[in-house]
Amino acid sequence: MDRLVIESILADVDEIYLSNDSDKAELNPSIILGFKAGNSDQIISAFEALKSVAQDDNVELIICRTLVSGIYDLEIKTDALDEPVRILNKVISAELLSAIESQLQKSKKIVLGTNVSEEENWILVNAAQVKECAIKEG
Repeated sequence: MDRLVIESILADVDEIYLSNDSDKAELNPSIILGFKAGNSDQIISAFEALKSVAQDDNVELIICRTLVSGIYDLEIKTDALDEPVRILNKVISAELLSAIESQLQKSKKIVLGTNVSEEENWILVNAAQVKECAIKEG
């Protein structure tokens, strides 16, 4: 599956949350991308394709601050892709961002999952961070 197809499907993220609810310790904590149930088959396929592409490479998750308070862009980077998968303009509450940053101070490794895909298809992120990202001028 093409990176742009994955990106366009994952752009439908409805909510983002931090979870420690997995029965498997290695999946805690997880950043979960929440989707509405409408197109879950496409989301599952796109997330599986992303995991398949990235499985032998380091995966980096960057949560980029934007110019609008409370709105963030997510970038999923791996050497297997020419460009990061970008999920743009997502709302993350100050409380959630604080919880994510607190978790990332303990460990840069975290798991990225979705609310519609099986846990075995979640992606281990080797390095995650929240940062100011450069604004590209067109």
